[in-house]
Amino acid sequence: MRMELLVLGCGDAFGNDGRFHTSFLVSQGQEKILLDCGASTLIRLKQENVDLEQISTIIITHFHGDHFGGLPFFLISSLFESSRRNPLTIIGPKGVEDRVLKLLEAMYEGTSERLQDLDISFQEYDSEIELLLDDKKIVAVPVDHSPQSNPHGVRVEWKGKTFAFSGDTSWTDKLLDLAKDSDLFICECNFVEQVAFGHLSYSELLEKQHLFQTKQLWLSHMANEVIYKTDFKLNRMKDGQRITF
Repeated sequence: MRMELLVLGCGDAFGNDGRFHTSFLVSQGQEKILLDCGASTLIRLKQENVDLEQISTIIITHFHGDHFGGLPFFLISSLFESSRRNPLTIIGPKGVEDRVLKLLEAMYEGTSERLQDLDISFQEYDSEIELLLDDKKIVAVPVDHSPQSNPHGVRVEWKGKTFAFSGDTSWTDKLLDLAKDSDLFICECNFVEQVAFGHLSYSELLEKQHLFQTKQLWLSHMANEVIYKTDFKLNRMKDGQRITF
């Protein structure tokens, strides 16, 4: 059975080209996985008429606002709009529960204690150790980005399909491990030519594209220079795009 990935947001932290923050919704049947939850994610979920009850799992790559800053909005919607009934698991790097609850309290003081009214659990992944959750196998690998954000790329095997996301990172050979034998690999691409710590460039990825053992390679987290570049030879995502794999 084929899966669908809906690009809720593929922009960078600055919203270049008016794009929304990073978030991808992977669906098979009625169950959905949310991969990252940037600050604008709830808006996009509502624009796409997504039922939050169908999202069983949220996986966070690192603690930057354009990747996990939308969780407080998701949670208050689940509390006060829909009185969520279905279980929800939020998975992320070490400290994910503490980080999310502190962010929720900073934005909506007094609401974190209300989460006990919902069936929500937090799980931490350990680097390069399989985490099993029902029929999902999740592996996270450390990548090269702001150390304070505890950055990881993630790989998910679910119902016979494998998809992976680099998170935010400069080049590391661990990206090849994430992508190996995957049906879909999403890779960040912030620059055209610049090579710098924390982010990747189109020139690097174009040179190394033959190393990725994946059926589909798609680029995300793009600054204007990448979005508007002509004569582009790799796949670029767009907000609202649906990709089957």
